[in-house]
Amino acid sequence: MKSTRLERTVKDPIIFATLTLLLAIFYQWPRRWLISGQPLLQFFILAGDVRDYRVLPSFHLWPLFTTLHLIYAICSTSWLLYYVFAAICYPACFLVCLFQFVAVGDFARKNSRRLLKQLHFIDDKIAFFDIPALEIDTEVDGLMVLRGITFSLSSLSFVVHGVEVGIKLSDDMELAIQSEMVKVKLFRGVEIGDCFANLKGGQYEMTFGQLEGSTKDADGDAVFAEGTALLKAASREGDTRSSSSVEVEKVKMMDQMTDGSPPEDVVAKEGLKGMKKLSPDNEEANGRYQKMVKVIEETNCIYEVRQYVKKITKKVPGEERGFDSTDDNAVRAAICSQLHSKPSVPHPPQRSIKVTTLQNLAPPYIRGFMHRLPMLLRLLLNPLNYFHPVKISSITATASGRWIDSMLVEKVFLDYADQDHEIANLKKRISSWLSYANFAVGLSGITGIASVPFIPTYDIRCQLVFDDVMSYRALPAQLDLKQVIRLGGADATFIVPSFLLPHHEHLLPPVPSKDHKSDLEKQVDEADGKPKIIQAEHELKQAKKDETNVKLSVHARLPACFDQELLDFIAALVKATKVVEMEKVKEREESDMEEQEVNGIVRFGKKVKGGLKDGVKRTVVGGVVNDRWIAKMVGKVTRKLETARGEVGYSGELPVPLGAYRTEGWVEREGEKLLP
Repeated sequence: MKSTRLERTVKDPIIFATLTLLLAIFYQWPRRWLISGQPLLQFFILAGDVRDYRVLPSFHLWPLFTTLHLIYAICSTSWLLYYVFAAICYPACFLVCLFQFVAVGDFARKNSRRLLKQLHFIDDKIAFFDIPALEIDTEVDGLMVLRGITFSLSSLSFVVHGVEVGIKLSDDMELAIQSEMVKVKLFRGVEIGDCFANLKGGQYEMTFGQLEGSTKDADGDAVFAEGTALLKAASREGDTRSSSSVEVEKVKMMDQMTDGSPPEDVVAKEGLKGMKKLSPDNEEANGRYQKMVKVIEETNCIYEVRQYVKKITKKVPGEERGFDSTDDNAVRAAICSQLHSKPSVPHPPQRSIKVTTLQNLAPPYIRGFMHRLPMLLRLLLNPLNYFHPVKISSITATASGRWIDSMLVEKVFLDYADQDHEIANLKKRISSWLSYANFAVGLSGITGIASVPFIPTYDIRCQLVFDDVMSYRALPAQLDLKQVIRLGGADATFIVPSFLLPHHEHLLPPVPSKDHKSDLEKQVDEADGKPKIIQAEHELKQAKKDETNVKLSVHARLPACFDQELLDFIAALVKATKVVEMEKVKEREESDMEEQEVNGIVRFGKKVKGGLKDGVKRTVVGGVVNDRWIAKMVGKVTRKLETARGEVGYSGELPVPLGAYRTEGWVEREGEKLLP
C-alpha cells in the first residue's frame, strides 16, 4: 500500500511541476533544462498517465523518461544539438496534448476548420477535398487528379480517394489510368486497389487529342491556373460532379455495433467514466466527411461501370452470358473494356498546378545547395524504397481493336488490299476479329520492390512480380468476353544506372571522343565472328548517339494456355505480311526493269520470267505459308505448353540518351560536389 501511494506521488504531474519550478527559481542549471521543453513534455505525459490515456502506452513510464534524460544530456553538450532538441520537444508537446486531451483536439479542429476551408478535421483524421489537379508539362502533356485525401495521425497513413490520370503520349496515342483507392502506410508499404488503364489511339478515342503542341501558357509562374488547355479538354469530356456540389447533411453519430461481442455489464460510475463526449462541431464535420467520401465513391466511373456489369450479368432464366460473373479477373476485364469509351479524366477540378511550377518553388540557392549534396538524395531514397514496397491488387489494361486495325492498315496493308484480292480477303478476316472488340491484359497479385543504393557504384534495381497473367477479347456492345491467353505468372527486373538520378551528372560517363570512336571502329573490323561483330557495331552506334542502357529482363512462368481463335488470327496475320512483302518485292523489281534500257525481246523475256517467278512465289506462299497449317502447327506447340513447367524469358536493353542529363547540371555555376 505504501509503495503504491509513493508511486502515485512520484507520478503526480502537479508535484513534478512544482518541484521543477522551485529548482528553476533557486538554481541556474534547471533553467536551461526547462527552456529546452523536456520538463513540459514530461509533465504532459504524466498528466495523460493519470487519466489512464497517454501516448506510447506499450512503453513503461520510467524507461521512457530515462531515455529522454539521456538524450537531453547528450544534446546539452552542444549548442546546435540543444536547439535541435528544443525544436523537436515543443512540437512533440503539442502532438501529445492533441492525442491525450479531448479539449485540445476539439479546439484545434474547430479553429482549423475556420482557417482552412478546404480541410476537414475529424477525430484524428485530416481530409482534403477539391484538390487542384497536377498538370504534367514536362516531356509529355497530361493531367493527374486526386479527388480526396484522408490523413490519419494515429495510424500514420493516408488514403487517396479516386485517382484519375490522363497522359498524351503522342499526337495519336493517349494513356488513361484510374483507381478507386490508394493507401500509403508510412514506413510500412503502399497498397493500391484495382487499377484500370486504357491505351487510346486516334482522335476519335483521345480526350486530349485536339491539343496542339505544348500546353504551357504565358502565365507559367502562377501557382494555381484556371482554364488551361488540358483542363478545358478534360472539362469538355468529363463529368463535373464533385463533392463540393453536394449539400452538407448533418449525420448523427450512431452507436458502434458490437459485431457479435456484447459489452460487459459495469457499474454506473465506470460506465460514465468511459463515455466519450462529442461536440456538435465534430458531429457535423463527420457527417460532412462521410457524405463527401460517399459522393466520390458513387460518382467514380469504376464504381458506376461495376454496378452496370453486375446488373447486366445477373442470371436470367434461359439466357447465357459470355463470361463467368463470379470470376473476378473476367469482371475486371469487362469493367476495363467498358471504361475505354469514358473520358481519360472524368472529374476534372477547376484549377491545376503545373509540375514545372512545383519544381521552381524552391529558391535558387536552395536548389543549388541540394544539387551539391546528391548523397542526401540517395540517403533519403534508400530507406523510403526499403520501407515502402508496393502491392497492387490488379492492373487491367485495354486497347481497342479498332485502333489496332487502323495501325495494321497504316503500317502493313497500305494500299495493297485494293490491288490484290487475296490481301483484301486476309484484311477482311483480320478486321472482322479486331474492329468491334477491345483487348484487355489482366495482371493480378502484383508486388513491386525497388532499391536505391547509398553507394553510387551499385545500380538501382526494380523488381515486379505478377501472380497471374491473362488476356481477354471483349465485345463491349454485347458485354461479352473470352479469355485468349493465360499464363502461370510473370516477373520483370529493371536495372537502372545510378547516374540517371537527379543531380548525379558528375557520375555520367564522359562524352565519347573521336579517339574512343576510332577504337570502337577498329574493334568492329577486328571482331572475330558474327556475334562479336554485332556487339561491337552496337557499342559503336551507342557511342555515336551518346546513349546508355537500362537493362530489362522479363520472364513468363509456364504453363500457358492459348485460345484457338487467337492462333487463327496470328496465322492470318503472318500470311498477310508475307503476301504484302512479296508484293513489295514485285514492285521493286518492276521499277528496276523499267529503268533499264534493253531491247524489246529481252524485256519480253524478263517479263515472262518475272511472271513465272511471281507465280512460283504465290504457289510457295499459298502452300507453305498456309494460315490453317500454321495454326495447326502452333496448336501442337501450345498444347505442350499447357502442361510444361519452367520459364520463358527475354533480356534486353532500353537505350537512354544522355544529352538531356548533361545539360541539366549546374556544375559550371555551382562548382564541385560537397557530398557526392
